[in-house]
Amino acid sequence: MIAAVFDTLAWALGLALCVPGWRLKPARGLVVVGVIAALLCLPLAGSSLIAALRGLFAGLSVSTLVVLVGLFGARAGWLNVAQRERWALAVLFGVVGAAFYPAALGATVIDPYAWGYDAAGLALAAGALGVLAWLAGMRLLGLALVLALPVWRLGLLESVNLWDYLIDVPLALAGLIALVVLAFRSAPGRASADPLSLPGGH
Repeated sequence: MIAAVFDTLAWALGLALCVPGWRLKPARGLVVVGVIAALLCLPLAGSSLIAALRGLFAGLSVSTLVVLVGLFGARAGWLNVAQRERWALAVLFGVVGAAFYPAALGATVIDPYAWGYDAAGLALAAGALGVLAWLAGMRLLGLALVLALPVWRLGLLESVNLWDYLIDVPLALAGLIALVVLAFRSAPGRASADPLSLPGGH
């Protein structure tokens, strides 16, 4: 039950960030999230859209929800997610995901997914990286890593593997897409001329 509510909220936030028209209008943004969440839960041929998404991608990670909440806050005008932190988020989750998932599927002789079961070392590394990110002023990245640890220890989601609390396929794909967009926008002559922004940006 907790995992289903968790995933519904995360998907609703992610899809809401793709909807235009509510930048700096938090009340309207919350309505958009609520409407999308309701649509995701509507019965559909004996199932629902959220059930289909959970079947396709499994559960979303704690890091994903934290990042989406932060980007929603930035879009609403509550928070400021600096450009360097957007780069850090994209690099960490995009690059780690691009390396992790092929290896976890057997593309290499090393299976990093197994590290998430006996996860003391992985937990220490994630926690240390989160603290360093926080101290460097990248609070959203720090929270995304650190908050995953108590949720994992309490077993609040369906998986017992720490990796599933730190990263997921949609987050990795979003990180790679964000890297391309950020690189494009950072190209000479584009930063001032291009009015587009990443979801959650100002």
